[in-house]
Amino acid sequence: MEELVAVLRYFPLDPVTNPPNPIRKADLDKIARETGTSISLDTVVNKGRTVDGDVIREETMNSTIEEVSQEVITVTCGDETVFRSAVRALFKLYRAPRTVFGTWGSSQRGREIVYRLCDVDDGWY
Repeated sequence: MEELVAVLRYFPLDPVTNPPNPIRKADLDKIARETGTSISLDTVVNKGRTVDGDVIREETMNSTIEEVSQEVITVTCGDETVFRSAVRALFKLYRAPRTVFGTWGSSQRGREIVYRLCDVDDGWY
């Protein structure tokens, strides 16, 4: 069976793409335990990011997707039903990623499932 991979990229500096709830490792571990999937979290902070009081700025013009500040949740599983339940749980907590590159790095089948779930469970496609 094919290994399904969903890479969900949330960009904290943009109010549209920022998740409504803080992404917590403990929450991801709980979803992974409950669904039987593997879920990891990587946090990227761009080297050009500046903070001035409450204002956070970042120059992204010449950055690759891997360099832009973001929280990256990766879900892997070999069972499609289990995979779907994990992605649904993530969408319920954090909503779906909002940008066209919000799933870059996913497997082809994993991306197709995420897109379908985005439409059904989060209202976009």
